[in-house]
Amino acid sequence: MTDRKHILFLNQVDTESLSNDNLRVSCQPLIKTIPLEFDCDQWDENIPWVLTSRTAAKLIIKENLPKKIYAIGPKTAKNIPQAIHPKTATAKEVAKMIIENEEKEVLFICGKQRRTVLQDLLNIANIKITEAVVYRTEILKKELNLQSVDGLAFMSPSSVKGMSENGGFNGLPCFAIGTTTAQTLKEYGQQPIISKKSSAESIILTAQAYFNR
Repeated sequence: MTDRKHILFLNQVDTESLSNDNLRVSCQPLIKTIPLEFDCDQWDENIPWVLTSRTAAKLIIKENLPKKIYAIGPKTAKNIPQAIHPKTATAKEVAKMIIENEEKEVLFICGKQRRTVLQDLLNIANIKITEAVVYRTEILKKELNLQSVDGLAFMSPSSVKGMSENGGFNGLPCFAIGTTTAQTLKEYGQQPIISKKSSAESIILTAQAYFNR
């Protein structure tokens, strides 16, 4: 790269640790996560719980957890020793694990705004899925100056929606943390570049490779 490119994350990240000699990283979070009241004592600990969101995982980490938990990936499973996760961090792969393990019923701990991939696949497999909603996501209104920005980075479907409501994508390359976020970008007419792993660091490596072409 002949000049230092500027990547704007639309979720909260540690910009200092992500920036390097080739990339300048900034962030303008477009979503706010609001925890909701819940009583996990009412949840059945005799069935597996399912987590597809790091936010949901953080909200229940101090609660009494069941012996088996399905997580979407290693970041979500962090600090939960009994959590198992697929190699590819997608809701489809989590559903596949649950079906292969012949579970009869699961508790899905999630946010109010969520995609229905997991529920749809488990319903087809006749696996009972109960939802426990523990947070909601609110899109923030911001004035974004994209004049010096060379690429946009998205770490959730909600941030994609937030960008569409805050002036749009301005024809910039869009980097996505995974297939779910990438699919949302496609729904808004973008052609996402997907990181190999579900981490901000992987997005940076993907962006460097893109700009080095």
